[in-house]
Order: sequence, then structure tokens, then C-alpha cells
Amino acid sequence: MVDRNWAERLSDARILGLTKRESDLIEYISSQPQEAAFLRQSELSSKAGVSKPVVISCFRRMGYADYQEFLEGLQGFYAGQIDSAQASSVAFKDVTSVAGLVSQALKVEAATLETLERHLDPIEVEALARALIEAPSVCLYAEGSGFLPAHYLSQRLRRCGLSVALIGGDRPHVLDDLAQVRPRDVFLTFFYTQDGPLMADILDFVKTRGAISVLVTGTPDPELYRRADHHLFVPRGQWNFKNSLAAPMAFAQILLLTVEYLGGPELQTRLKDLESTRKRFGSPKKGEES
Repeated sequence: MVDRNWAERLSDARILGLTKRESDLIEYISSQPQEAAFLRQSELSSKAGVSKPVVISCFRRMGYADYQEFLEGLQGFYAGQIDSAQASSVAFKDVTSVAGLVSQALKVEAATLETLERHLDPIEVEALARALIEAPSVCLYAEGSGFLPAHYLSQRLRRCGLSVALIGGDRPHVLDDLAQVRPRDVFLTFFYTQDGPLMADILDFVKTRGAISVLVTGTPDPELYRRADHHLFVPRGQWNFKNSLAAPMAFAQILLLTVEYLGGPELQTRLKDLESTRKRFGSPKKGEES
């Protein structure tokens, strides 16, 4: 199952009771998440004006095993509040060559995919794939970087014989596009922007249409989670390589492969026939080769 996110852990800790100094620490983090998420333990205690034992007691009260785990939870939750320029400055801070940059980037990508593996529940993936197969139609919606995995998935799902509509990027006509959503359709969105209120409105509207809503996001938001019928945590990347789409694209590929797997021999035959036709359709005639 998906781990509890940073906000949920904090909510539980507050119910149990935070000390005054722990509350001061949380207040600082909440006001400066883009800075706090990159600080060493000693730096965080100094910036927040609390002692190191307070930092330790706070992350333990939230159920984190150590400071690094606490920091990763904080980074994941507030990922949307750091812009690309900040992300690049962090990435370049300890890099002295292109070779070093490549090495660091690959390590970050690997860590991101490991995070995806920890959070992705195969049972949820299978249930979603079956819902896509059984739905009268599938509506994929995304803006910004989320549009890339949505676009990829829309193209490949059509090859599987599913009815798919891809929308996004044209806000004045979003409602016009969403009006085509019908009962029992699946509405799947890749949400990687900061416009939570818009997504909340969209999820509410889709619910009035009787569709099944699926929220794929890297920034856990309890309010959006409550509005969606299903939600999956798929990180966009680490903060220091925020624009990476390794995990969302990997998730789209995993979901597609699951659909193909569940489709069985009949779907495999369809895909083979399609590829055979594609080769004949795209092959140049004799004498036309360049």
C-alpha cells in the first residue's frame, strides 16, 4: 500500500500532541519548505531556532525512522513549490563536470524509480488496467509536464482497441471537452502542476458525469485524494532533478503493459497484426528508397 505522506503523518502527530518547540519547527518548515527541504539536520535546527533533539523528537513523533526519511517525505510533499531554476541550482551545487552531472542524474533517476516501486501497488495497477479495458471510453487529462505521459498512454491504448480522448492545455475549453465524459467512463489525470483548485473543480465535475476518476500525482494532497475515486502516488522526480519524467513515463508504460497482459492472446494477435500492417503501410516501394 502507499505510505502515508508527510501531511498525514503531521496530522497524526498533532493529534497526539506536539511540544511548543516541535510546533515552532513545523511552523518554520511550512513557511519555508523550498529552503527547509535541503537543509542538513544541524542547519534546520539552527534556522528554525530549535535544538537538534527537538528535530529528532519531531521526526520520530511523525513515524520517520531517521532524518533522511523525514527529509524525503518533506521533499515529496512540497515538490510543487520549487521552480526549475531552484532545482537546477541544487543539481549543480556539487557538480564540477558534465561527467559528474551525468552520473548524478542517473543516480537520482534510479532513486526515483525505486521510490515508485515502493509506492506502486500491483493490485491497484491491475484494477486500473481492468477498469480501462471495461470502460466505454477513457479520458486522459493533463497539463504541463503531465501531458507527456498522458499523450504516450493515449496513443498506445488506442492500439489496444480502446476508445481514448486526450484533452488538456486549452483551459477555456476544458469544460467543453469534459462534457463528453459519460457514466462508467474512466477519467485519468496526470497532475503535476500547482493548480490544485482547478483540479478539484475538474474532479468534482467529472463526478457529476458519473465517470470513474483516477488521480496520478507526485504531490500528495489529501483534499484532491478525497475528490478522486482512486489515487496513485507517482513521483515526478527528486527535487534536484525536478523536471525528470522517468517515474511518470515508467508508470504509463507499466499500465500499458498490464492492459496488454490482461488482454491475453486476442489482444496480442491484434497488436501483431497492427505492426505487420504498419510495416507494409510505411515501407517505400521499389525505386522510391532514398
